[in-house]
Amino acid sequence: MTAGDPLSGLDDVPWADLKHCFGAADDVPGHLRAVRAGVQEGRYPAIVLLWNNVVHQGTRAEATVHTIPFLVRMALDSGVPDRHRVVGLLGATAIGLDNNHLPDGYDPSLDRAELVELRGQAGEFAQWIAEAEDEKQGKEREAQWAELLITAEAGPLCYRAVRDALPALAGLLKADGAELRAAVANLLAWFPEYAPTSIPLLTSFVADEGTPAAAATGLVALGLLGEPSVVPSVRRYLDSPFDELRWASAFALTRLGVTDPGVTDALTAALAHPPARSEEMMFLGGDHLGLAAMALTRTPAATTPRAIDAMLAGLANRTDSEKYYLASELFTLVFPADACEVPRSFGGLSRMQQRVIRFVAEREPSVWPSTAMYALRQWNIPTLHADLRTYVGAGPREQ
Repeated sequence: MTAGDPLSGLDDVPWADLKHCFGAADDVPGHLRAVRAGVQEGRYPAIVLLWNNVVHQGTRAEATVHTIPFLVRMALDSGVPDRHRVVGLLGATAIGLDNNHLPDGYDPSLDRAELVELRGQAGEFAQWIAEAEDEKQGKEREAQWAELLITAEAGPLCYRAVRDALPALAGLLKADGAELRAAVANLLAWFPEYAPTSIPLLTSFVADEGTPAAAATGLVALGLLGEPSVVPSVRRYLDSPFDELRWASAFALTRLGVTDPGVTDALTAALAHPPARSEEMMFLGGDHLGLAAMALTRTPAATTPRAIDAMLAGLANRTDSEKYYLASELFTLVFPADACEVPRSFGGLSRMQQRVIRFVAEREPSVWPSTAMYALRQWNIPTLHADLRTYVGAGPREQ
């Protein structure tokens, strides 16, 4: 390997002694080399396989932190293909899944607090291990405790490793390729401790960026960092000729505590007539509908007929995957779990609730998110489509 190789030193890491999310991490070097070369590994791109192993469903593992220096170097190497995906993986190593932190941003103190709490339970676990029925069970319990501790330690370690690389990675906001620039803007959103540096960079990035969806990622990032001083610069994009910038500005403003009619108008418009998905919008996998709904449901206008109709319009003619987050937001808003009294009939529902249930009943059977179905069950509303049609008085569909 040459001195300039981003994978220099890869074989010096004791991968076989480390664990990723599915066991021994001895396959990580092969995945990293495949990412570097831009090759497929069987049915999937190498980055997908690596991602699944080191950040499975948001869980960071013991080996994850050891991949970060190599990922950083690959992100900075112009010879590496699809660098935006490498930067995306760095974001996942730092915070896990972004949907767990949207629309409120990431608070690194929470992972650190969980680790402190777990370490404080060491005595209780020691007692639990000592009470094992035999040596075998004792070793199993020791292994479980060690695994819990290693996993809890992995999150803060990974976050810190990526945070320390931000000064170098931030320079990629001016790189060739809108997808790469947008990925870096997304990455900066998750590091409030770096905000004094990243906010001026992101503000300039949004102003100079020629790709609307990439600039929209920068606006969302500014909102997630939560600094009120950016409100004037973010607000001016509410009047942008580009749909992406209008809804992203509105999303950011709700995060910054601004929920006036201009903001809610932009969000309802984005739900009723969403921009096309784009590779340059990195948050929530580019799900404009879900992001707009997350913002709108946290405003005073959330339960107005106009807002509800906009969310229903967003759901119309969408695939199950496209409507997941929007449906979750809508159903949990309209059918809250803390209701004092649940009506026994359709007639006992509010007009807003009846509007939503009719919408579902009048369409072909579909797969709705588990959160949506849970909300209906809490209100004793049928979830099978035929039963739902009977519930609203529409009767079964003709065969």
